[in-house]
Amino acid sequence: MNDYNFSTLNDKEFELLTLDVLNKAFELNLRSFKDGKDKGRDLRYATSGNDNKIVVQVKHYFRSAFAQLKFTLTHKELPKVQKLKPARYIVVTSLPLSAEQTDEIKMLMAPFILSSQDVIHQSTLNDILRNHPEIEENHFKLWFSSTTVLNSILNNAIAGRTKSYIEKIQSKINFYVVTRRLDEAAQILEREKLLLISGQPGIGKSTLADVLFFAKAKSGFKIFKVYNIEEAEKAISKDDDEKQLFYYDDFLGEIYYQVLPASQHEASLTSFVERIKSTPNKYLILTTRTVILTQATQKSDQINHSDISGLQFELKLDDYSAFEKAQILYNHIYSRGINDEAISAITQDKFYTKIISHENYTPRTIESITKPSTVNELSTEQYRDFILKNLKNPEKIWSSSFHNQIHYFDQRLLLTLFTRPYGMDEAKLQIAFEQRMTYEKTENNQVIKSNQFRESLNTLLNGFITSTLISEQEFLEEDKIKREFKLINPSLSDYIAAYLDESYLEKKGIIYSVVYIEQLAHFNPVNGVLHLEKELQLIIRDKIASGEMDSLDQYKEYRLNGLVLETLCRYCNDISIDQLLLEHLKCIDFKGGAWWMMNNLLYLLLNLGDAPMTRVFIASNFTMIIESLIKAIENEQMAKIVPDVFKAYGIDYERYVLSVEGKAHLTNMLQRTSKYREKINKMLWQDKIKNFAAVENLYMAQKKEDAQLANILVRSDFTPAGLPDMDREFWTKKIEANTIKDSSNPPTSTALFKDPQIKPQKESQAIDLLFSTLGWEQFPSSMEELEIKTDQLIS
Repeated sequence: MNDYNFSTLNDKEFELLTLDVLNKAFELNLRSFKDGKDKGRDLRYATSGNDNKIVVQVKHYFRSAFAQLKFTLTHKELPKVQKLKPARYIVVTSLPLSAEQTDEIKMLMAPFILSSQDVIHQSTLNDILRNHPEIEENHFKLWFSSTTVLNSILNNAIAGRTKSYIEKIQSKINFYVVTRRLDEAAQILEREKLLLISGQPGIGKSTLADVLFFAKAKSGFKIFKVYNIEEAEKAISKDDDEKQLFYYDDFLGEIYYQVLPASQHEASLTSFVERIKSTPNKYLILTTRTVILTQATQKSDQINHSDISGLQFELKLDDYSAFEKAQILYNHIYSRGINDEAISAITQDKFYTKIISHENYTPRTIESITKPSTVNELSTEQYRDFILKNLKNPEKIWSSSFHNQIHYFDQRLLLTLFTRPYGMDEAKLQIAFEQRMTYEKTENNQVIKSNQFRESLNTLLNGFITSTLISEQEFLEEDKIKREFKLINPSLSDYIAAYLDESYLEKKGIIYSVVYIEQLAHFNPVNGVLHLEKELQLIIRDKIASGEMDSLDQYKEYRLNGLVLETLCRYCNDISIDQLLLEHLKCIDFKGGAWWMMNNLLYLLLNLGDAPMTRVFIASNFTMIIESLIKAIENEQMAKIVPDVFKAYGIDYERYVLSVEGKAHLTNMLQRTSKYREKINKMLWQDKIKNFAAVENLYMAQKKEDAQLANILVRSDFTPAGLPDMDREFWTKKIEANTIKDSSNPPTSTALFKDPQIKPQKESQAIDLLFSTLGWEQFPSSMEELEIKTDQLIS
């Protein structure tokens, strides 16, 4: 049984709900007809003989008490009702009322309220909704105001991170606008079981994902907010009947920022996607920035040829109608508690049109320009100037907050957290921050309080960072509880990057204080976010030389030397690193440990700069080094660059190919790459292929690709023996399963978007009506009502 308090609805949404409730419960034909602030009609039923047969007054007072409702009805509404003289007057309020309070309102509005039954309050509305559950389905945001629904959803949220994320969604629901593209996205997810939402920063990707995430949870799905594919793999159920939804936000960012090449991550990702698509009752939502997705599809054949890129749902600013942009702005003004002067600054002279039509409008910008802590101290002109400046330069929106709202040490902690793009757990963050405090004491003579970390952490939690308490029992073999911190949203990261790019001293402070290799991600020259001057490269080199650089990699026990080699090559290429490279290279066990660091070694071998001693060592031990890699490689992209490594060190590759031992090693590598290619093809095509003709075409294409790779590596069109034949047993099962799946009925989904039916040519009038009486005006619910209201507004 759902009991709603209606707190997640704004005044206009509550009026639309009231319209549906009364029409359904009393079989009326009420119409929304707000014809002026002083006319006293929210809804009405008219006949040919009486325009005001039934008049309804709607009061959404979830923040107020009964005394406020009573005062408003007595002093503001009663005089209007006396002029209208309706045959029947109904009062609807979101407040909970007692029987005595209901009778008191009836007496106050006598003789127009005919019965106490015509004073409809929170309890009455809930009774009607229980009898007419179809109304609930048409008002998505209503669900969030039910304790029963939320408890059910939280019970379906697996692990602390997901529960915390649901609570975060709940706190933001007042700002949501259910737009027309929501149903399109929901249909793709329902049909394909996979939805990739892409778009520019701040465009609303996460908001759209939040709504779909919540809707699935309400439908009984177990839901998982994961940070990597390994977590998802451990959590996915083998039970086909168990309904599960996985949400992986910014899923390509891990590739974009990581020091390691992405091939292994991509393979895991595409494998999991195909597992989702081929397993009943399993769904996956992914989000990413468009620019990162473009780079990934250009560089990765696995992603480019998988269902991931094929099911891209691009969210663009053009997807929002002007009226939807207006609704987003309205919800933020209504729900955030900005003062009357700030509201007037937006509504007077239709200033809101400048906001809505601005080329840099995004939902995230609207969130930033309606923060009460910022705007309530500004005059009308100051606020308007603030809005226009931040729309013109969205990346500057954090400047005032960063420089004026937090202190020096709070800023240092924020900069420390920035160095880890995907957040950091509390223990690691404290270690990194303490290293920064050591730098501040030594270099800047700062006096540090013993509780500075905790004090700054609490300050930043008020608008700069987010905290999640995570129980990892569902993801890990042992139960671990930890607290993770991340920047509140990507726009803050963008601002900090721009700020650091203009300050060498700030970058120096960060590099001096780095504890973990992964903290260098923003300085990766491939991404071009932040430049490393020579002096900063020297600091990195010296920290590595003195053993002050650790790693967050869970397999660092096996990979650390490889990570260090790549870090030196990647981040210190303008200075002398020869001796240090040589020391770490000599520590590698090429007979047994190369597999763990083959990506790092390949990067080193192909990007080694001015390092004569290291180059001599590699040349002297080239056969041992290259064969350790050849024995480990199974990925085609890595296999193709083997001849380039020979060329880089002046070694005759043709001679190696012709040698008995060399050809044997290369042939074995070709067999592994072919088997790996077959494994990928199975993952990509297992739920699509319907007959053996398609399977044969797939294997013919694979043999052609195998032959092309063999031609590159062993200088022959001959495809080596030992390559896989068609796996008939596997494909027979898949073809049968796909045939059964196609014969079943496609799933259906409930529409979440309720179209207000506003024609484009009337959109500006609808927007004016939305803002003309901010806080009480009802936006049009049909074209006919819009025509009437437009005439009222013009007159």
